[in-house]
Amino acid sequence: MNYFQNITTANQLKAAYRRLCKQYHPDKGGSTEQMQALNNEYEALMARFLSGKSDDQYGEGKFYRTRQEEAEVEAKVREAVEKIAHLDGLDIEIIGAWVWVSGDTKPHKDALKEAGYWWMHKRQMWAFKGKASQGRGQTSMEEMREKYGSEKVHSRSRTLTA
Repeated sequence: MNYFQNITTANQLKAAYRRLCKQYHPDKGGSTEQMQALNNEYEALMARFLSGKSDDQYGEGKFYRTRQEEAEVEAKVREAVEKIAHLDGLDIEIIGAWVWVSGDTKPHKDALKEAGYWWMHKRQMWAFKGKASQGRGQTSMEEMREKYGSEKVHSRSRTLTA
C-alpha cells in the first residue's frame, strides 16, 4: 500500500507519518501489519530525503555530524511519539529533535516515564530528548518554535459505545 502520496519534503513526510500513525496504530484501531508497513515505507522515504541533503549540512559544529546520526534521531523521536500516541488527553508537540508533552499528563505519568520522557519542572511539561542540546532552559517555548520549527501531533480520542 502507498501511504505517502504527493510528498515532496522531509517535513511533509513527517507530518503525514504522524497523522497516519493516529489512524493505523494498533492502539487506535489499526493492525500491527498496517503499522509495520507504514513504518517501512516511512523509513525508506526518509532515507531517500536524507540522502538528498548536501554534505556541507553535516559535520563538526553542525546540529548533526552525519546523515546516520540524523536518521537515528528521527527514529528515536518517531518511536517516542508512537509510545504515547494512544494516551488520551495529551498535547504532543515536536520542536526540533525534542518531543514536548502537556495537557492531562498526570494519569499517564508512569507511561511517560517508561517511554523515556522527563519531567521539566521549569516548563511544567514532559520532554523526550531526541538529541541532547546545550541549552539550559533559558529559551522560551515560542523562541524554540521559531528557531527549530514546531509540529503538533493530533490524537484521536476514543469513545466507547455500548
